[in-house]
Amino acid sequence: MRNLIEKVFFIIFLLSIPIFSQEEEVEINILDAYVTPEKPHTFKLNFFSYSPIKTKVKINDKYEFEVSKDFLEDHAIEIDFSNYKFDKKNIPYKIISEDENGNTFVSEEYEIILPYDEFIFTKEGSNPISTVLFGLLLYFIPSPNLVIMEKENYFSLTKEIPIITFYGSGYNYPSGSVSLEYTHIYNNSPVSNLLRLGYKHFIPIKTIEYISPGISGFTNFNC
Repeated sequence: MRNLIEKVFFIIFLLSIPIFSQEEEVEINILDAYVTPEKPHTFKLNFFSYSPIKTKVKINDKYEFEVSKDFLEDHAIEIDFSNYKFDKKNIPYKIISEDENGNTFVSEEYEIILPYDEFIFTKEGSNPISTVLFGLLLYFIPSPNLVIMEKENYFSLTKEIPIITFYGSGYNYPSGSVSLEYTHIYNNSPVSNLLRLGYKHFIPIKTIEYISPGISGFTNFNC
């Protein structure tokens, strides 16, 4: 009887080994994942793992690309999106990995945001050239502002010009930017012109896209 019980426990132990091995996961850390705003629109993906693995990326549950054909810990790929069609702006992707024992793992679902979906697919009735011209027009138009100075309200126009942009992982919004801002204040204000140089950090928020706190220095050109 005792031998029978020992055999039963031994068989259960053997059967449990592959079950535990399948529950193990490969930890993946995304370093960069974004689509370039400029043409050709390129998906740049860079990530690392804590153990050597072969990897693929599956985009939108449709397109699959080989990232690392050898067992590596650092993985990177650039994919030209020019010839691929998408019907939405938020594109999901997953990383498929294989360890040295032949076990296959599928990561959690990540997401990238297409920066200019009108350039990647043309909706019915839309004109890409008109879209570009409209975008340029919006870019060069300054933004109106209310300036409160010495308890008086003044109207002003501000134009921001990014100098250096830093991209982070997961989103197409930059992680931060260094920019110049010029402001002209009307209505005979004590100060008519301001020039700012500062840094803004972008924090993505789903409901309102993002917030961007920052710090800057400025001059009013009066030395």
